Amino acid sequence: MRVTISESRYKDQAALTLASDEVAVQFLPSIGAKMASLIYKPLGLELLVQRPNPQYRLAPYDGDYVAEGECSGFDDMFPSIDRCFYESYPWRGTPIPDHGEVWSIPWDSAVEGEQLHFATYGVRFPYRLEKWISFTDPETLHIEYRLTNLSPFDFDFMWAAHPMFYLEEGARLILPPGVKSIVTTLSFSGELGRYGDEFPWPSFISPSGKPRDLSRLRPKAAHDAEKYFVKGKLPEGWCMLTYPASGLTLKLSFPVERVPYLGILPNEGGWQDLYNIFLEPATAPFDRLDVARLHGEFSTVKARSTFEWHLDITLARESEPAARCEK
Repeated sequence: MRVTISESRYKDQAALTLASDEVAVQFLPSIGAKMASLIYKPLGLELLVQRPNPQYRLAPYDGDYVAEGECSGFDDMFPSIDRCFYESYPWRGTPIPDHGEVWSIPWDSAVEGEQLHFATYGVRFPYRLEKWISFTDPETLHIEYRLTNLSPFDFDFMWAAHPMFYLEEGARLILPPGVKSIVTTLSFSGELGRYGDEFPWPSFISPSGKPRDLSRLRPKAAHDAEKYFVKGKLPEGWCMLTYPASGLTLKLSFPVERVPYLGILPNEGGWQDLYNIFLEPATAPFDRLDVARLHGEFSTVKARSTFEWHLDITLARESEPAARCEK
């Protein structure tokens, strides 16, 4: 397998590009080590949402992710998604910024053979977060994460992937067979009820009496946006999209014992006239660390210890991955 690493530019920002024969991915070290671009080379297909502005929108630390930031690509959310306050000693009352601390701050970067290494430190909390980016095969990008607690106190946290994947009409969302129900956290139209409502996965009758199949993404003309979490812990650590027009499959894989939750936000034209989906493997549900604690579904890294996990992104045109997943 041939892998190349090169310095590049993304809009007006310095970037690093990691590429195999099949996939090219671009990162912005000074802006959260963000994955700004993910291209499937055989089709020349960009999978991540791009913004048309020629200059990257730089947001300040503790800024508003949507109003002030670029709001595109794939950012890491840590140690929460929504703003909230840390609840436990010795950081009780410390505010956690919108979409977490690490998406807006610089990360150190280094090339280590055929992989990239990024690392940053907490601003309001004593931790180091690192990730190593490599290819396990030409179609699979591997992201290895390590969280180090630098303090003598246990640290509760939430990490969530935050990729904004483009959709095409007819796209299908595939989840592990053991998934039975979902919990609503957002519904612009009310077709997915209210916060906390539960529905069977994937098919049900909406509150307005309409049949819904969440596994089949609606067209952009639906002009709606929703977010829900798989109820409880996932039975297996993966989710997948199929793109019928291009014949592409996009699969996320992660260790379910470390990353047991999954948030899903289909934006079918309802928000900023975009047609995309957020697939968010997470170490805690409901977007807020305090709400996750209320449900007893948060993660903890012990004092002066580490917590490790990974995320694989596989892009392929053949149908075999879908067949394997559905067994």
